[in-house]
Amino acid sequence: MNKIICVALSIGLIIVLACFASAAPKYDCPKSTEGSRHGNAGARHWENGQLDLAERETREAIKIDTDCSMWHQNLGFILESKGKHDEASKSWVKSLEIDKNWCTSYKTGSLFKLGLYYYDKKRDHDKSIQYFEKALSFAKKEEVDKDLLSSIYLYLSYNYTETDGLGEKYYNLKKAEDLKKKALSLKPNDLFIKASITKLLVLQNKNAEAKQNISEIISAQGKIANPGVYSYLAHIYSLLKDPKSSALYMEKAIDLDRSQAQYFLNELDKDFKQVSSTKEMQRIIVKAKELTKK
Repeated sequence: MNKIICVALSIGLIIVLACFASAAPKYDCPKSTEGSRHGNAGARHWENGQLDLAERETREAIKIDTDCSMWHQNLGFILESKGKHDEASKSWVKSLEIDKNWCTSYKTGSLFKLGLYYYDKKRDHDKSIQYFEKALSFAKKEEVDKDLLSSIYLYLSYNYTETDGLGEKYYNLKKAEDLKKKALSLKPNDLFIKASITKLLVLQNKNAEAKQNISEIISAQGKIANPGVYSYLAHIYSLLKDPKSSALYMEKAIDLDRSQAQYFLNELDKDFKQVSSTKEMQRIIVKAKELTKK
């Protein structure tokens, strides 16, 4: 007798199910088609930005199929989109605790998100590193796409670049550089990753390699404008004690994304207060304040 099986399809990180008949299924479906209907509806609502509907439908799916890790993982993505980061982390942990022979979520996605959560929201480098390293091990087993694998290497690297508080225990710029270069090898045209590597090169006094990177980034950036890359260039020129160039690229970042103007300036001020106080940067700060009023 034919059985119904489901294949997980991703929309970004979130998962929907495609079900079809098979005489020799590899996985069993969640317990009911009704659960799949609610879960898939939740995924579609999330894709369309209808977060309340997405949460409602996904919770309905979980009520019906309590042990479907996919729905718990999806709920985490939705809650994260709503800014409910602590609740989201609990959903990802729950998805990892379930180990059924059903259509299951990719564990890599939940592990990656937990690594981000503990780095960005909790500043817990121990747990962040543990989750990212587990994500790397599962990424190979689950054959995840290059974009996600690159992101794991990139965000893992950030744990090795901080000197404040608990970060000092792990401070290792060479390790961070190696991880970022692995990320870049998977996405060789990603200027944001290249810029982040360049900042580390300057911090390690590898100025010849850094200047070559800067030249390549500036050359390519005109074709693919990215405010985050310009912000990185502002940081790099601050390290090189060139406030004029730092202000130039900070202004480019702000012009491309006015909504992030204050964030970009705050990040620069956090690391380079002396640059923020220069006459070149003061003009940009005044401009940013005017933009935020509009």
